[in-house]
Amino acid sequence: WKIPPKKENFHIFLLMGQSNMSGYGKLLPEDSKPVPRVVKLPTKGGLKWNPAAHPLHNRLKSDRFGLGLPFAKEYLKVTPDIVVGLIPVAWGGAGIDRLKKGTPTYAAAIKKAEFASSRGIVKGVLWHQGESDTTSQVKADSYEQKLHQLVADLRKDLKNGNLPFVAGNLAEFYGTGKSHSAPDRVKKINKVRGILRALPDKVADTGFVESTGCSSPDQHMVHFDRKSYMILGQRYAEAYFRIVTKAAKE
Repeated sequence: WKIPPKKENFHIFLLMGQSNMSGYGKLLPEDSKPVPRVVKLPTKGGLKWNPAAHPLHNRLKSDRFGLGLPFAKEYLKVTPDIVVGLIPVAWGGAGIDRLKKGTPTYAAAIKKAEFASSRGIVKGVLWHQGESDTTSQVKADSYEQKLHQLVADLRKDLKNGNLPFVAGNLAEFYGTGKSHSAPDRVKKINKVRGILRALPDKVADTGFVESTGCSSPDQHMVHFDRKSYMILGQRYAEAYFRIVTKAAKE
C-alpha cells in the first residue's frame, strides 16, 4: 500500500452519490482485510492515505459493503502496476442539492481531490445517486440540469475538462417496494433513470452502468445486495475503460 513515487502510477477516483455508493451490502469478516494496492482517504478525520477495506464510507451506521473496492479490483486487472486511491465522499439519503457545488460535501470532495493530486492523478468520478430526487416532480424535472452542471463543475474545479464521469442506474427493482410503488412515484423514478441513461449521449467523456440482474437485500427494494455491488463494480470499470479507449481514438 505504499504510495508510488511517480504520480502517473497512482490513480485516484472520487466516489460520489448517496447510499448505494456508500454501500449497503452485508459485511463479512474477510471484508475488514485491506485490498492490496488500494488506499483510501477517510470520510472523517485528517487527510491521510490508509489501506482500503470495507466499509469505505463510515459516516452512517448503514455504510457497508459497496462497489468502490470491487471497481478497484477490476481496474487493477487492467493496470496491475499502479496503486488505486479512492476518495469516498458519498452520503446516504442525500439529494443532488446536498452534493452539488456550493455545499460542504462538494467542497470536501474538491479539497480531498486537490490533496490527492499532489501525489497522484485524479482519473475519474464514480457516481451513484438519484433516488432522493424522485420524491417530487420539481426535483425530477430539474435533475438533468443539475447533473450536467455537476459534471461541468467537477471538471472545472479539478482542472480537467475531459475528466471521465461514470453514472450508475437506479436499481431496476426501485419502485416496486411498498413505499415507492405509487404510479406518480414510479413515473418520477423512470424520469431520473432516463436522465442517467442519456448522460453519455449528451455529455462527452461520460459513461452509464445498467443495474440489470441486480437484487436487493431487504423488502425496501431500494438498495443493492453484496453480490450486486460486485457486479456493479465490474460494470463501472468496464464503462470507465470504454470512455478512455474512445477518447484515445479520437
